Amino acid sequence: MKKFSLLFVLLSALLISACGSAQKDNSFYAISSKKLGVNLSGKENKELIKTMSEWKGTPYKYGGTSKQGVDCSGFVSSVYKEVYGKKLHRTSRDMYKYDVKKISKNNLKCGDLLFFKTSGKKVSHVGIYIADNKFIHAASKGVVINDLDESYYKKTYYKSGRVK
Repeated sequence: MKKFSLLFVLLSALLISACGSAQKDNSFYAISSKKLGVNLSGKENKELIKTMSEWKGTPYKYGGTSKQGVDCSGFVSSVYKEVYGKKLHRTSRDMYKYDVKKISKNNLKCGDLLFFKTSGKKVSHVGIYIADNKFIHAASKGVVINDLDESYYKKTYYKSGRVK
């Protein structure tokens, strides 16, 4: 009988601690959803969401790669190095050419890269898809979140890719 009681206590403690961590995850995603202005499902990579949140508001600086100032490809490559330990090419054009497997816009997942042709006929801008049709990127106003359905991004969107 003592073995059964001990087993019951241990299983109860395990269940209670598991519920506590699920609740912490739920509050993390709720807080992050509010901060980012995106409806997160709770299935997104927690470290990626945290890192993107920390970069939000960083000022724009052409050629920049730090939180003192960053451009679009510097932002994307810094996030990927920080979260996944992956080194991406330095320009949006080279990221598109070498670092991703092309995917359909209908198959986007959190962390996929979005490529835009904002000047001319070549890829010239990159951002990271979050969820809910929203993406984060370094623009002239700094690291911001926009919706893919905004007219400017609808017009300049080119392709999507999943980092290899």
